[in-house]
Amino acid sequence: MYKKKYFIEAIKIITYMSDEFEDLSTDLDIDEIEEVEPKSKISAKKPSSKTPSGSKVNVYFQSTIGPSQKQEKMLVSNDAAVGDVKYTVGQIFNLSPDDFHLSHAGRTLDPDDIFGNYDVEEGDNVLLIPVSTAGNSL
Repeated sequence: MYKKKYFIEAIKIITYMSDEFEDLSTDLDIDEIEEVEPKSKISAKKPSSKTPSGSKVNVYFQSTIGPSQKQEKMLVSNDAAVGDVKYTVGQIFNLSPDDFHLSHAGRTLDPDDIFGNYDVEEGDNVLLIPVSTAGNSL
């Protein structure tokens, strides 16, 4: 019953549309068609990138937080701010950036510094070290 109703409605729509198109002239002469020149030249634009443009390295980020160690590989620009990298890594590991430090070759990375200042090379490990709460009163 429903299929028949929808079929009849579809035929009504097609009939209506064909009546509308009858007003259009189908006797087009190809010689009468004018070629239109564009008003201005179109040039490709490269979108501005929010990612740093320096050299990049593949780095393994290894979490020492929690009962099991997790490791994720990430391509990082040497021009990237350590704070931005720390935020991104925190998102990947589902951690707040305030809950861990990044450490490479025994050095803690300063969030206000540039990633490339720590001589991180292709395939190196960067550790996520938990922030110590010792001595803090809660």
